[in-house]
Amino acid sequence: MTDKSISFIRSLCAGEIEQSVLFPYPKMAVEERETVTDVVAAIDSLLEDRGDDLRSWDEAGEMPPEFIQELSDFGLFGLIVPEDHGGMGFGNMAYSRTLQQIARHDASVAVTIGAHSSIGMRGLKLFGTDEQKTKYYDRLATGEMIAAFCLTEPEAGSDAASIRTTAVEHEDHFLLNGSKIWVTNGGIADFFTVFAKTGEAEERSHLSAFIVTTDLPGVSVGPHEEKMGLRANATTSAYFNNVKVPRENLLGPLNGGFKVAMNILNSGRSGLGGGCVGAMKRLIALSAHHATEREQFGRPIGSFGLIKQKVGHMAVDCYAAESAVALVASLSDQEYDDYSVEAAITKIFASEALWRTADEALQTAGGGGYMRENPYERIVRDSRINRIFEGANEVLRLFVALTALNDVGSV
Repeated sequence: MTDKSISFIRSLCAGEIEQSVLFPYPKMAVEERETVTDVVAAIDSLLEDRGDDLRSWDEAGEMPPEFIQELSDFGLFGLIVPEDHGGMGFGNMAYSRTLQQIARHDASVAVTIGAHSSIGMRGLKLFGTDEQKTKYYDRLATGEMIAAFCLTEPEAGSDAASIRTTAVEHEDHFLLNGSKIWVTNGGIADFFTVFAKTGEAEERSHLSAFIVTTDLPGVSVGPHEEKMGLRANATTSAYFNNVKVPRENLLGPLNGGFKVAMNILNSGRSGLGGGCVGAMKRLIALSAHHATEREQFGRPIGSFGLIKQKVGHMAVDCYAAESAVALVASLSDQEYDDYSVEAAITKIFASEALWRTADEALQTAGGGGYMRENPYERIVRDSRINRIFEGANEVLRLFVALTALNDVGSV
């Protein structure tokens, strides 16, 4: 029986190759794979002919409520919710594959679904009590409630422990005060996973996580943010003014919020990775088609070595990224104790591979790639954020290196 305490990368840094973690290479169960096949087909039927709509929503900076309702009707907000609560009960491999297909069509749609399931309600799934799950799962599955993740503040980004939002403990509630910025889904969310300081000012690690719903007095959100990419997603600030959060809305242990936040991000990174892979596959298809159809100097540009090299590098990056994303998703599904380093590496690699692919695909398309009538420039804008959110790549690189050095130094 495989030891679930093993980390392949941490073992590798110590000179050990733990083959049992990698082989046999993981795959979805037959029943889940069949369900995913049906879901992927449904996604294509919903989004395939919506190119003009998706472009106009990007220009307007807003996704219409009628389309959000369509996503709900298709069950796309219930991907990770257990079946007995009206969801599809997907594990991370199936979930990642679904996000991949959505991202092939549009990143704003993918991040709207992903922010709900990857991080917005992931804390409920990982740390929620039976009572909390019974109370919220059904409405989250149908999209009646949409979830968002509230961690970042004006003075607290990568240094999550420096947040200033506070939750003061009273007999039957916590009094929540503070604000959060760049809340993905903030403009449409009803369910916030909020992190606040519950210790003294100097106790940086004393954070706690709370379920905060918009029906609680004192909760408000700001206007849609004007962003470089993902423009159709409703990203806002969120404000909490003397919000009485019921004690039963504490998510995970008191003062254990930092661990809750890190586990949410680790568990949800296969969704972001899947989205990156989906966008890369679309770009490869666009580039290959263009290279075949576009002629210069009397022959298709795909016959020139430099263009072949570009498309070849895109394919290599995509293959490696998809392999890594699937493996990390399977580690989560198999309930390995710690795959945080693997998740960080996958996020770094997939987000940077997509950025390279988007840049080279636009270059292959030439001047046409720069025009808004074609999808390249929007994908470039949309893909840039992946190297920043859910953990800036620079910070994640430090985490990977420091973990390896600490492990080796402790031997």
